[in-house]
Amino acid sequence: MLVRLTSLIIKELLQFFRDKSLLIFVLYLFTGDLYIAANGIDLTLKNARFYVLDESLSLNSKELISRFQPPTFNFQGYLIDEKMIEKILSEDKAVAVIVIPKDFDENLKNGKGNQIALYVNGSETSVGYLFAGYASEIVTKFALEYRKKELGKNLPIIELKQRVLYNQNTDSNIFMSITELFSVITLLILILPASAIIREKTNGNLEMIMISPISITEFMISKIIAMNIVIITGVVLSSILILNLLLKIPLNGNFFNFIILTILYVFTSSGLSMFIASLSNNMLQVSQITIIVLMPILYLSGSWTPFESMPYIFQKLTYLSPLKYYLEGSFSVILKGLGFDFVYKYMLMILALGIPIFASGAYFLKKRI
Repeated sequence: MLVRLTSLIIKELLQFFRDKSLLIFVLYLFTGDLYIAANGIDLTLKNARFYVLDESLSLNSKELISRFQPPTFNFQGYLIDEKMIEKILSEDKAVAVIVIPKDFDENLKNGKGNQIALYVNGSETSVGYLFAGYASEIVTKFALEYRKKELGKNLPIIELKQRVLYNQNTDSNIFMSITELFSVITLLILILPASAIIREKTNGNLEMIMISPISITEFMISKIIAMNIVIITGVVLSSILILNLLLKIPLNGNFFNFIILTILYVFTSSGLSMFIASLSNNMLQVSQITIIVLMPILYLSGSWTPFESMPYIFQKLTYLSPLKYYLEGSFSVILKGLGFDFVYKYMLMILALGIPIFASGAYFLKKRI
C-alpha cells in the first residue's frame, strides 16, 4: 500500500508540473500577488488633498495650515467662499476642507474657544477618518504650543507618548502581505485537491481506478498529500524569498512553528476541498463553489474586518473559521516572535476543527465517487 501511495503521489506531482497554466497560476500567487499586495495597497494616510477657507488671513492661521505637511497631506489652495465647499467635496477634488473663522486670531490670543470647521468627504470613509484624526491632533497641539509660547502660561499638558510594538513604523504593507499569503494558501488548498480529483472524473479515469488495485482511500489521500506538498513548499519559499528577503518583513519567531501551523491548517482545509469535489462535476463548478466557501472563511477570519467591528452574531461565528486561529497564531510567531508555549493553543484549535472537517469531507467524497 505504501509503495502504491508513494507512486500515486509522485504521479500527481508530475501531473501538476506538466500543467503549465496551473503551475504559472500557483507561482504567481506565491510571488507576484504577494508583492502587489505589499506595495500596491497602503492603508496609511498619504497625499491627502485638502483645501482651506481662511476667513482670518492671519499669521497664526497660516502657521496652522503650514503644519499640514506632505507626504501625509497635499494642500491644494484657498477657497473664496463657503459655496465652493460642497462643490469641491461632491466632485471628489479633496478629502477635506478646513474652515478657519474670522475671529481665529483674536480668540487665540484671548484664550477663548475657537471653532475650526472640518468638512470631510464621507465617500472615502477610511481616508476621511484618518484625516480627521490627524487634523484634530495638529490643531490641538498648535493651540497648546501657542498658549505656552506666546502668552507665557505654563498650562498643564498631558503628553501621550506612543510606543508601537511588533511593527514600529506602523507599516500596513507588513499586515497586507502576510494576510495576502494566508488568503493565497486558503484559495489554493480549496481549489487544488478538488481540481485534481475532478480532473480524473472529467477524463473518465474513475472507472479505471474502481477496477484497479488502488482503493478509493489511496486515490483521495494521494491527491491531498501531493497538493499539500506543493502548497507547503510554496509557503516556505515565498516566506523566505518574497516576504523576508525581497519585502524585508522580519520573521521574528521560530519558523518551524509557523510551518507546523501551516501544515495543520492545510490539513483542515483539505476536508473542505474534498467537500467541494463531492459537489462538483467539472472545473467550472469547482471554481464557483470554491468562491462560495472561500468568502465566508476570509470574512470570518478577521483578516479583512477586525473582530471588534463585527456584529455580535458574526463574532461568535468566527470561532468556526480555522483561518482565524491560523492567522492569529502565525502573526504571533512571525511578528511577535512568540514560541510554542504560546501558539500551541492555536494548533490545538485548528486540529480540533480539522479532524471533523477532514472526516466529513472524505465521507461525502467517498459517497459521490
